[in-house]
Amino acid sequence: MKFCKFISFLFLLLLVQENVKAQDVDTVNYLNYNEETFYEDESEDYQPSDEELILQDESDQAREFVLKTEDLLNYALSLEENDSLTFRYALYKNSETLVEFNKQVSSFDDLEKRFDIVKSSGDYNFFYCKEYIYNQNKAWDFIYERLYDETGKLILFIRHYNTYNSACAEVALERSEYYWNAEGTLIRKTYEIFDSNNNPLNIEECWMEREFYDKVMNLSDFQLLYSFPFEEENMQTNE
Repeated sequence: MKFCKFISFLFLLLLVQENVKAQDVDTVNYLNYNEETFYEDESEDYQPSDEELILQDESDQAREFVLKTEDLLNYALSLEENDSLTFRYALYKNSETLVEFNKQVSSFDDLEKRFDIVKSSGDYNFFYCKEYIYNQNKAWDFIYERLYDETGKLILFIRHYNTYNSACAEVALERSEYYWNAEGTLIRKTYEIFDSNNNPLNIEECWMEREFYDKVMNLSDFQLLYSFPFEEENMQTNE
């Protein structure tokens, strides 16, 4: 009886040793894992993202709408450049409250977001916002431009992205433009990638971040998202 128990014990001991050896082999393989081998197993075919989509509605109505939108954008940019009808706000690290921003006196330390807004009414009723998203180590930056028409619908969205981590240029920059008509149909989408000297780059040779972002198709939703303190600023001006 004792002999049988001894044999059973030896058998269990052998099983445990084999199991430990198997785990050791897996651990060693993991630690010696070769990333190049992993990527060689993946498909080498480049898969473009939606960000790189290029689209153009060739109809006269669409082209005319794009031209009007570009004129409105240029008008908004001229107002912003001359600091007319323009509001500037900033969001700092560890804060949920927007504060007024002045390039000459406001600090850029711990700055997470900045907004340049042109708010117009009357014959040219529109809302334009340029949103800057900063990275503290200055390795990359995002800029989102939004242009809303008199009804509060988004008619133009521009995404800018620049990075030092592309592996294809010292600095790589992307620019995408989205145009929607009055019915909310996408009628034009552009994409370009280039270096700091405006030389075109090959996206297939670059590593570019694909962040999650919301274009925010309605002005009311966009204003609720950030709660811009326009009324408070107007009240202070009137006083």
